[in-house]
Amino acid sequence: MSEISDRIIRRMKDLSLKQTDLVKATGLSKGTVSKWVSGVNTPSADVLPALAKALQTTSDWIISGGDSIKFIENQSIEVWDENTPLDDDEVEIPYFDNFSFACGHGSVGEAMANQTSKLRLAKLTLRNLGIQHSETFAARASGESMSPTIKDGDTVHVDMGKKVIKDGKVFAICHGGLLMIKRLYNLPMGGIRVVSDNAVEFPEIRLTAQEILDQQFEIVGWIWQVTSVDTW
Repeated sequence: MSEISDRIIRRMKDLSLKQTDLVKATGLSKGTVSKWVSGVNTPSADVLPALAKALQTTSDWIISGGDSIKFIENQSIEVWDENTPLDDDEVEIPYFDNFSFACGHGSVGEAMANQTSKLRLAKLTLRNLGIQHSETFAARASGESMSPTIKDGDTVHVDMGKKVIKDGKVFAICHGGLLMIKRLYNLPMGGIRVVSDNAVEFPEIRLTAQEILDQQFEIVGWIWQVTSVDTW
């Protein structure tokens, strides 16, 4: 298998895509897509834009890889106004340029309902991940507590329908009235570990079940995607 096929397979797994999804996205035959996945052939230049859109990355990343480009929905990560028509395969979700809006009971939902800035996402992406578009929003991350996984200025996508802790997954949380992004782990007796990837500057926090209540700790949702563009 080639490095190109490895990258295609990687993104298919990340997005829960099947070969038939790439067939629909590119308009090519199942045999052609199968040869990409197996490494027998590589995508031609004329089909790369459609393939990159389906894999939510860039043509350059498919061909050359590299750590400088994270996965970006280069056809979808744009702010639209309410007058821009939706394509048949798109949905809109709220986009917050400031991730520090107040949190607490009901306020995140209220903020989503009143937010006018939107992002466009493919219905297929949400459907394959089991995400309801009414329960997801995107926001611009700030700070370096989750660096290098999530850097200042990255866009994070939050699924409010998934709040059960799976050890090591990254979540948007409310803690003491502040909205932040952390990696969570279960502890015995209902406790949790709240971990920053930048552990040197942001030591982990351990909360007991009682402290979770006392400190108004709440899981807003699972971070299901992080998008970023590199700058020159």
